[in-house]
Amino acid sequence: MKTAFSVQQIASGPCFSYLLESEGQALLIDPHITKADVYRQGLLKKGLRLAGIVDTHTHADHISSAAILVREYRCPLYMSPKAVSSLTPKRLSQGDAIEFGSARLDVWESPGHTDDSIALVGGGCIFTGDVLLIGSVGRTDFQNGSPGDMFDTLARFKTLADDTVVYPAHDYKNRTQSTMGQEKRQNPFMAQTDKQAFVADAGSKILPKPFNMDRIIQVNRQGTAREIEFIAAEQVKERLDKGWQILDVRRPDEYKAVRIMPSVNIPMDALASRLPQLTAGTKWILSCRSGGRAAIAAGVLLAAGLQDFCVAGDSLNGWLKKGYPVIREKVPMSLERQVRMIAGGLVAAGALLAILFSKWFLIIPLWVGCGLFYAGVSDSCMMGMLLMKLPYNKRAMEKQAAPGGSCSLGGGSCAMDAGKTGGTCAM
Repeated sequence: MKTAFSVQQIASGPCFSYLLESEGQALLIDPHITKADVYRQGLLKKGLRLAGIVDTHTHADHISSAAILVREYRCPLYMSPKAVSSLTPKRLSQGDAIEFGSARLDVWESPGHTDDSIALVGGGCIFTGDVLLIGSVGRTDFQNGSPGDMFDTLARFKTLADDTVVYPAHDYKNRTQSTMGQEKRQNPFMAQTDKQAFVADAGSKILPKPFNMDRIIQVNRQGTAREIEFIAAEQVKERLDKGWQILDVRRPDEYKAVRIMPSVNIPMDALASRLPQLTAGTKWILSCRSGGRAAIAAGVLLAAGLQDFCVAGDSLNGWLKKGYPVIREKVPMSLERQVRMIAGGLVAAGALLAILFSKWFLIIPLWVGCGLFYAGVSDSCMMGMLLMKLPYNKRAMEKQAAPGGSCSLGGGSCAMDAGKTGGTCAM
């Protein structure tokens, strides 16, 4: 079945947003805070006019960028009459429709995940928000969710043709779309015909509360979402004087060697598990060596619903250029750098010797490559273990304090799978 519009699906982790196009106009569905520039570039590249934005419900697991984009593009925001929002959205009820270009999407009220959920149907597609997911459904235990309403909503969805393309707002298993026929056959929640059993099953599931949920809902309702702010070294200094604190996302050895104070070090690879430590009201300035890792870390924080931060554009490099004070310590070269240098040197030496003398020297880079592959598969580096036996590495390890514990990031999404408990926004 041909559609009157094209669909661009834009992923941000497990979250999906959709940019629809029809005859020079666009409709944006469930925009994510980390993808505002992606939407701008998509509109600019094709010369599209943004005709409207739809939030299918008040999101609890991520901040919507609707507040930013409706002001920028002066277009309407569409939401359910039951949605709480200070953005004065246009309210859409059952039987209403959204038109853009030559396309039309009918609005279906679809409570269950939340009481303000709506779905959009048209052109052989349905955009289900968090109500119907691929092989699952949205959880029903917060924001006035209701298992009974969910059952009734799914019953209405079953009246759609089997070839209707299902576009959900989330997926946690790297799937992008489905069809109504597939969901009728394979989704255990769609297969349920006993409402009482459905309600009892949904009510028996105990799920962790998504991380920072209350704060995310507050931001989405108040329309106070904002984008990442990048600041220069002079502004970093000013904000430190006003009580802000630096969050340095470099490796511990980099941080120990030279750092700005006051600061806290949480390496990039540990950031996701320690996000709950950053919700105590402190205003953070994200920093690294040159700004690249700090910008990536900012995306992680935004996706988790945190907004009390900015990014030091040039980070430590910009600070040093200004001659501002830092704390320096003499630290031994990290084991990781030693392994990289030795492995790289052996590969280069073996290749050069093979070119100049004999191809048999190629056995050196081959041996190194096999060793690195084994290290990746087994998570055990033989070269690193050998280097640890050297006296200066032993002394360095003895001087290091034992690492402290960290808070793991539990739950934080919108689904729960059939027969399982655990943290996602689907049931």
